[in-house]
Amino acid sequence: MDQILLNKYLSYANTDEAFAVLFVKKNLKQTKSYWVDIVDCDRYEMSSNNLHFRFVVGYLYKRKLQPKYPPKSEYTKNGIFDERRYLLMVRAITWEVAHKDIQQQKQNRSPSRKFHITGVSYDKNRGNTHFFRSDAPPKIKALANNLNIRTDPLWDIALKYANKPEFVYKIKKVFLANESA
Repeated sequence: MDQILLNKYLSYANTDEAFAVLFVKKNLKQTKSYWVDIVDCDRYEMSSNNLHFRFVVGYLYKRKLQPKYPPKSEYTKNGIFDERRYLLMVRAITWEVAHKDIQQQKQNRSPSRKFHITGVSYDKNRGNTHFFRSDAPPKIKALANNLNIRTDPLWDIALKYANKPEFVYKIKKVFLANESA
């Protein structure tokens, strides 16, 4: 039973939905004592950060069911506590209880709170007309006067100062509706 649940949780843990739940918990402080139910989300695929979403839409449900965790002694062998395995099991149990509780509340038409969070990722150097950064030495900045001639030995270090895309992620809007049935 434990291994089956753990395998299900581990396959879920790498999904966009799992990252969206973390994203919501990070950006919406009202999630305390609520389960997060993701309805729709769209992640910035090119971002190296899994928590960069264009938008996340879902509902918050009050926690009615409480997870029952196994004793830590079950994860202690020869006096050594396997904290990693225990924490994975705690997460898996929490995940299972959350889905069960959300499903029951949906069937009973329990009140929930709708949320919608949007974020934006953009290149902060977009539209910059300078080839080199502002902190480049004047001799290197002078190379930008004729970019077609690359025979100057300074070019070996000049590209370290080139303006490159620098992506920034920001939360654009957070909407949380009042509780409704």
